[in-house]
Amino acid sequence: MGATTDHALGRNLRFFAKKESAAGGAYGTDSQEALVGGDAAKVLSTSVEFSVAREPRTDSRNTRSVMERTTGKQEITWSCESYMLTGTGSTEPDIGPLIEGAMGGAFGASVAKTYKLTDVNALPTVHMARTANGVFREDLFGCWVEEMSISASGGDDPKISFSGGAFNYALTGTGTCAGSGVSSTELPLLSGEGVSFMVGSVIDVNGDETIVTGKSGDTLTVKTGTYANDEVVIPSTYTESTAGSVVNGITGSLTLNSVSMPITAVDFTLANGVKPLSDEAMTKGTSDFVAGYRTVTGTVSVRARKDMIKSLAQRYVQTAATADPSFSSVALRVDYGATASKSVVVQFAKVELDFAGIEVPEAEEAVLSLPFTALGTSGGDELTIAWNQ
Repeated sequence: MGATTDHALGRNLRFFAKKESAAGGAYGTDSQEALVGGDAAKVLSTSVEFSVAREPRTDSRNTRSVMERTTGKQEITWSCESYMLTGTGSTEPDIGPLIEGAMGGAFGASVAKTYKLTDVNALPTVHMARTANGVFREDLFGCWVEEMSISASGGDDPKISFSGGAFNYALTGTGTCAGSGVSSTELPLLSGEGVSFMVGSVIDVNGDETIVTGKSGDTLTVKTGTYANDEVVIPSTYTESTAGSVVNGITGSLTLNSVSMPITAVDFTLANGVKPLSDEAMTKGTSDFVAGYRTVTGTVSVRARKDMIKSLAQRYVQTAATADPSFSSVALRVDYGATASKSVVVQFAKVELDFAGIEVPEAEEAVLSLPFTALGTSGGDELTIAWNQ
């Protein structure tokens, strides 16, 4: 923070994510779903973009200048990256709501906690928020996950990242209640301070959390509570309660077609093919989304050791000059971490190896790049992620 005025600092960022019981989380109403400290997730980086289209008014006029603009659709995008973390006992990893948002299958109840893909159009939405030492808070409602990626290379710690869009957004700043006029449902603020709050803002008024459900000038309409004149209004935040340890990047293994390989890098991406319904008239933004065809793709990089050439060769088998080639599929398993109950296991039932050249540097060892596409055997099992296995 600054010497005289608080500044938002990245090192003080707090990030929260919670699966919504209903898409949109009852945004901007008295029933808006709340977050708590247990919804915290440790992240390395986050990005939130909120924009509203403003187009020049183009009917005839006696000037070449733009005199007025019209309002179009709002658009919200977000992304975040985290270490790959273990869960704790029966507790899912901190970033679990986003994994479930990406895969659709709920966290399993068995000893080996497992996320599985779903083949129905039922990807859950997530309420996300980030706060920065009392300076601002951003809430996103109805977040969907378009992409989830997991990557690891060399001795670096494995990372997991997500990106997608959202239905609604609220930015929360700070203010002070006026010296009179405060009621159980209205908070008149000092002149000019109402602009620091939006419908859906979650605020702290002398230790009491409430929700902004409407605004008129500098007066906030809030969820019923007990408030007083002259109180400071700040973005609400929570004491983080997190679980799990970072999965290290020097233990684990990769098994392709039942053959264990020392890898230099492995990454994969799940893309849900989400189509936001943002082309509807009379709505300010996205009202819903449809999950289209999903794809699961990735790349494994290994050194060109002689016993691994077959992993490259089996992608394309031709028995005669005029014969049609065959393309085989194999199983792939990646273990992150090696300690019992503190590892993450990613399994692909079938992957088909795609094509890429052998990288041969001037003097050093050649590298096999093995891009792949995962296939489903029954419509929903291209990918499973198991914690604490």
